[in-house]
Amino acid sequence: MPIDFEIAGVYLPPVAQGLILALPIFMSLDWALRRVGVLRLVWHEALFEGALYVCVCAVVILMMGTV
Repeated sequence: MPIDFEIAGVYLPPVAQGLILALPIFMSLDWALRRVGVLRLVWHEALFEGALYVCVCAVVILMMGTV
């Protein structure tokens, strides 16, 4: 089970930790997809990026539960 963090009096639950940890992973994956040119093939770029972030968050949160 992930540990709850408290930073400067602010409680950070495990789900919020997963969202914060997923952000740099998403940014690098988005950069790589832009460089390769995959996003040119997507119908709605913002919708695709939102779904990609949700998928990355889900993977990170699931990985946090197994460690």
